Amino acid sequence: MRFANFILFFCFSIAMYSQEDTIVQKFSDYVKFSGYVKNMQIASFANNLNNITNDNLIHNRLIFKFLPTKNIVGKIEMRNRIFFGESVDALPFYSKLVDIDNGFVDLSWAVVDKPSLVMLAQIDRAWVNWSNEEWEVRLGRQRINWGTNLFWNPNDLFNAYSLVDFDYEERPGSDALRIQRFFENMSSFEIAIKPGKSKKDWVGAALFKFNKWQYDFQFLTGWWYEDIVVGTGWAGNLGNAGFKGEMSLFIPTNEEQKVLSATLSIDYVFSNQLFLTGGILYNSVGVDSIYQNQENLFVSPLSAKNLLPMKYSGIVSVNYPFSPIFNGGLVVIYSPAVHTAFLMPSINYSMADNWEISLFVQSFWIQVQQFDNISNGVYLRIKANF
Repeated sequence: MRFANFILFFCFSIAMYSQEDTIVQKFSDYVKFSGYVKNMQIASFANNLNNITNDNLIHNRLIFKFLPTKNIVGKIEMRNRIFFGESVDALPFYSKLVDIDNGFVDLSWAVVDKPSLVMLAQIDRAWVNWSNEEWEVRLGRQRINWGTNLFWNPNDLFNAYSLVDFDYEERPGSDALRIQRFFENMSSFEIAIKPGKSKKDWVGAALFKFNKWQYDFQFLTGWWYEDIVVGTGWAGNLGNAGFKGEMSLFIPTNEEQKVLSATLSIDYVFSNQLFLTGGILYNSVGVDSIYQNQENLFVSPLSAKNLLPMKYSGIVSVNYPFSPIFNGGLVVIYSPAVHTAFLMPSINYSMADNWEISLFVQSFWIQVQQFDNISNGVYLRIKANF
């Protein structure tokens, strides 16, 4: 019933907007449908092969796009996931671990919650957008991407994401209002507001972007939960290499310590299409000594203020297309003071226009008494687009 009410409200909103414009007559011209379905086999194990956990994830995405007028676009995207396997069997409250919705409105629910199978449905995009040559206004659940870097984004105040969660290509969204004003010379100004259920849950900020010296610069300021935040970012080139950076300073309104989150990256494409990226991340309040607990720090809760809990982290990413339909990649993250590392090699093969198969491996390492492997995952994924 909650979902049905939401759909009715969404369609009613579009209809109200449409009264002042001419609606396209053909249904196929103003309603688009697409999506994908993925099946992923998962094998998890520690530094030995004595105990291998096998799981399965079926992941479906439905995308509905509405174009009632020339200036108005609406979108609803629904994420459906089915979990089953040994992890679901072993954890009685598995659905509580994966049924997470941080929006102002809870649009996630367990369709099936059984001891051996969990099925979740979630609407992670639901917005109406009006635009003309100078303005754009978007209301609803959306992704507000203020970051300039490829991997770490201290400027991503509204919906930071985890590199470890590679299967969520669309990345999280926020229930927000976003207003953009575009000017000449590739400059723009925007305001975004994400309401919260309490005063400390609100996020609101303004962003100014402009181009100078063939660089894209941006400056932001606003209110981030219980902090005042100021930040900047840029993207340009050093010779033939891309050069990007972001930083945000979080100033608490209470007695807590200020936090600086900053990152730099350089990327380069070689003549053989090898794409190489290197970067560093700084967290002013992060861990800067050997960690005393054997804990996977790369899966800790993250935000723009705490993208990784280590003080210093470095990343190297390599991607190479062996052929037009076959490519491989490797991501390595290492934090020197803590001596913790993350490795993710991957390969991808396009079997047909709408079919692809991928293999991902994740390996986590940390030094407590010695530098040791604490967990691993192997993910075999088949994806079909429609």
